[in-house]
Amino acid sequence: MKKRKKMEQTVFRETMKSLLEHPKVREMKSFRHHRVTNTYTHCKRVSECSYKIARLLHLNVDEESLARGAMLHDFYLYCFHDVNDLKGFSHGIHHPETALENANRYFSLNPVEENIILSHMWPLTITKVPHSKEAFLVCIADKVCAIEEFVFGMQK
Repeated sequence: MKKRKKMEQTVFRETMKSLLEHPKVREMKSFRHHRVTNTYTHCKRVSECSYKIARLLHLNVDEESLARGAMLHDFYLYCFHDVNDLKGFSHGIHHPETALENANRYFSLNPVEENIILSHMWPLTITKVPHSKEAFLVCIADKVCAIEEFVFGMQK
């Protein structure tokens, strides 16, 4: 059991390392997010939070899909604060589709990863429902991290 956990942690960490070094993912550092952070840092936090929740609840999850979906869930590559027609509610509804289009442009995604990206704003995006443990974890972790960042000014 301990060896399996160590192997899964290695899969998660190696997947994250690869994503964090990708030039387009690094570009996410340029886009402000939740008042005090950027999309890169936010997505990294959501990835780590999702992983911690999975471990805490002893859930058997696809570590690679969890890391990839979580890190790319806000891969929309624009600053929504600067785009008049995408502020607030409109951005919240539409950015998952943009993030998915961008992620598919630069990465080969599986259906779990696609659903993680598309459903992370549920229930705001009422018809885009999480269909896996991984998608549900990212949906919850995204809200936890957003509250920490927006309300409490947490960045790390």
